[in-house]
Amino acid sequence: MTKPSIMFWVIVLLGLLWNALGCFNFIMQSILGAVADLPLAYKLVIASRPGWVTVAFFIAVFGGALGCVLMLLRRVTARPALFLSLIGVLLTTGYALWLGAAATGGLPVVISSGMSVAVAACLVWYTHRKLGLDLLG
Repeated sequence: MTKPSIMFWVIVLLGLLWNALGCFNFIMQSILGAVADLPLAYKLVIASRPGWVTVAFFIAVFGGALGCVLMLLRRVTARPALFLSLIGVLLTTGYALWLGAAATGGLPVVISSGMSVAVAACLVWYTHRKLGLDLLG
């Protein structure tokens, strides 16, 4: 097995940090006291979100974190975990943009949604690329 490059470790650790922040966001949105401190627009988005979107959000962030941990452990199962995470991100972001939640939250919501899709897609691509080079065995 080939030793991964420094860039591999940097990308995977940044991906893990990104997804860990997403996990923290998910947990904070599940705590009523924390939601009470948010602006009204965010409260409305969280309160009106259907259950399937919450499940997709959970899969997006926790699947991404699990996928990054599996990449750190250099396991082939990182690819399906990150792919499921990407699907969760696309469903969550698509729903938010479809309902106009991005307009309610303004430019920061649009930017973070775009970044979430970009990070998830890049992690899937990078894992696929590294699996092809047999760095994850």
